[in-house]
Amino acid sequence: MKKISEYPGLKVYSDKAKYVGTVDDVLIDDKAGVIVGLAFGRREGKILSIPYKGVMAIGDIVLVRTRKPEGAE
Repeated sequence: MKKISEYPGLKVYSDKAKYVGTVDDVLIDDKAGVIVGLAFGRREGKILSIPYKGVMAIGDIVLVRTRKPEGAE
């Protein structure tokens, strides 16, 4: 288990082994008290992020799903 403070700086890779970026920040729903995503940069002034439900694993790197699993809406 990792502390939220350990997430920034972790490299993000897709399930296809493609480098996506580096975690800059953790997005939290302050009302529900849950992590909702990981921010990993900016493009054209917009924050790039990954929904937390798309995160497959977190360890030395963050592994994210590149597409929704079959049957998911």
